[in-house]
Amino acid sequence: MTPVSTERLLAPATTPTITSAVIVTAPAPQPARRRVGVSPGVLVIACVFLGLAFRVGVYLRNPSLWLDESMLAVNVVNRTPLQLLEPLELNQGAPLGFLLTSRAIVAAFGPSELALRAIPAFASLAGFLLFVGFAYRVLSVPAARLAVVLFAFSPYLVGYAAEFKQYELDATLTVALLLIGRRIWEGTSTRHEHVLMAIGGAVAVWFSHPAVFVLGGVGSALLADAIVRRDRPAMKRNGLIIFAWLVSFAACYLLFLRKLGLNPYLTDFWAGKFLPLPPVRPGDFAWIVHHVVLLFDKPGGFGGEIGMAGLAAVCAIIGGVSLAKSNWRLLVALAAPLAFALAASALRKYPFAGRLMLFAVPSLLVLVAHGTMAVADRVRDLGTFARWLVIAAVCAGPANECNNLRKTPLHAEGAREVLVELAKQWQPGDRVYVAHEAIPAFRYYGVPVPADVVTFGGDNRANLRHYREDLHAISETGRLWVVMAHFQPQDEATVLAVLDCLGAGEVTARRPDAVLMRCEVRPR
Repeated sequence: MTPVSTERLLAPATTPTITSAVIVTAPAPQPARRRVGVSPGVLVIACVFLGLAFRVGVYLRNPSLWLDESMLAVNVVNRTPLQLLEPLELNQGAPLGFLLTSRAIVAAFGPSELALRAIPAFASLAGFLLFVGFAYRVLSVPAARLAVVLFAFSPYLVGYAAEFKQYELDATLTVALLLIGRRIWEGTSTRHEHVLMAIGGAVAVWFSHPAVFVLGGVGSALLADAIVRRDRPAMKRNGLIIFAWLVSFAACYLLFLRKLGLNPYLTDFWAGKFLPLPPVRPGDFAWIVHHVVLLFDKPGGFGGEIGMAGLAAVCAIIGGVSLAKSNWRLLVALAAPLAFALAASALRKYPFAGRLMLFAVPSLLVLVAHGTMAVADRVRDLGTFARWLVIAAVCAGPANECNNLRKTPLHAEGAREVLVELAKQWQPGDRVYVAHEAIPAFRYYGVPVPADVVTFGGDNRANLRHYREDLHAISETGRLWVVMAHFQPQDEATVLAVLDCLGAGEVTARRPDAVLMRCEVRPR
């Protein structure tokens, strides 16, 4: 073993020298960037308030009654409640509950336009709020937001809020019945809600003609759900509910609706809007496709049938396929009413077209919103822009239609203003000729002119030469006034030509789809 020297033991320990120091520091925290923009939820809330304000605005704009409103108003204002139980004049038809409630409002507040339109206006506001709750209960949050926006600015749902017709109430009752029915087929309802469903459906058929189709859809969903679950108590409960509906509808049909369906004028007016029976030819099936797509234009409000309405129809189909997998009960409740309406159309009992189908718009909007968001989710990988492009494409049609509605009413017809001008300028000795389509407005507004100087014209649209016969029959020397409304350009041109033959004819007042003419008849 080698000894360690004393010098090595006593030598001072060597300390390593630090040649350079490396200091590692964490990056300084950056201030969090604030997201610029508004959350989708806030935008939807804003749309809800805008939609409500829009409806109130079109109601308070208080335009003149147009032809269809005037014809119904003459019946409601000039008849007693008991007389409203009889067939209406001027080939009008409306649910008895709607007529009697409107008559009660007129008795309480007077026969003004605002009083007559109070029920549609209130129904529009209530239906919108009910739809918000319904959409968020049956759809995903993004799809519900889109559905609410579409409903807020659906042009025909907004426009009919300011018309004295029952169609707005049809749409509102659709939402209400779906909202109650959902609780039952999902198994979350109480006994009180079962009673409410039975009574509500039984009453609804007296306030809305197409409510029976909606009840058919809801009832189909209720029965199918109970059968699939093999729930005998539910089958019995739901069967009793449907039985109550059927009894009420049978009474309503036998007492009132049957007579309305026998009106030849109405069946002729809606000719072409009834499903060909039996649908066996290719053209018959094309009729179905064509008229279903038309629903997304009028009353759906998405625009032309080839463009935006076609896109909405495709989205609705996609939404229906998706619901068939995730919530088939809801799909049955939404789609079955269309099938029942088609069946009634085949029997020539209910036209499958236009404003008569406004009741289906809430269901269509749910399907469109669900399908649109399904497509938007599929293109998510392409980027946010592609997703928003799909949504914007669906919303473009209603936005454009609603912008037009902001400028002019759904049916602009200035008969009231023309009749006010007549009342100002009429003098004793003057005669007045009221064209056929202006008669309901003349009767409703009650122009202060002696009845013996007023001549009501016949329906001359099929033969314009009859205008000449009518006017020559009353062409005494003096001043002659002619009131026209809801007319075609050729009608006005024909009447002016006849007046020029009688004397010097001129237009003294013109409003949308209404005109007042004056003629100084020369001695013969």
